Amino acid sequence: SHPLSPTHFFTRMTPFACVSLALTSPRADVGSAAALPTSFLSDAAFSRAQAAHRNIGRLRGFAPAAFTRSPPEVAFSDDISLVSDLGVDLARGREAYLSLFEAVAALNTSPLLDVAGLRAGELQCDYSIGPDAVSVRWSAPLTPASTGISAALPAAALSGISTYTLAADGRLCRHELSNLRLNGRRLPSSTLAEWLRLYRRSSPASPAEAFA
Repeated sequence: SHPLSPTHFFTRMTPFACVSLALTSPRADVGSAAALPTSFLSDAAFSRAQAAHRNIGRLRGFAPAAFTRSPPEVAFSDDISLVSDLGVDLARGREAYLSLFEAVAALNTSPLLDVAGLRAGELQCDYSIGPDAVSVRWSAPLTPASTGISAALPAAALSGISTYTLAADGRLCRHELSNLRLNGRRLPSSTLAEWLRLYRRSSPASPAEAFA
């Protein structure tokens, strides 16, 4: 064949040239690969982001059952505080914080409420997650017992916003309650604080009395 013909050219290519041509030829799937980020987190920021991701996941798993079971201890910092919308500490320190919610769960599942109280059901939660805090807008049904003195009480709904601040290590270090409402009516923080104190002492008093 003629020295400049295509047939002559390809039959005379060396094996190395053939491999080089194959490697440099564009592939259909290269353009579909995800681009690498142009910047990366520092080791400390990456570690915090990982921890925050895990702890927010734990919070999301716990929040709907906040009135019936204990919080995940590992998700909270040693100095976690529960704060009212007036800035008053209702509990400070992980032990006090966990104990309060454990008392709430114990009372809410107690047979005492079948006779003299309103039982809180599962919370409906809407989450808003930022770089340093998680806001949870929640609402829980309050159902009267079918028998006893509370049977005549109407069903109610307790709602509010819980804002959790993330610490430098990715754990939850502050829990602020705000916009608390009973059937849409705003509740004063003093009422909430007294109700929580009753729960913490595992008092048999009815939650309905605290809201009266």
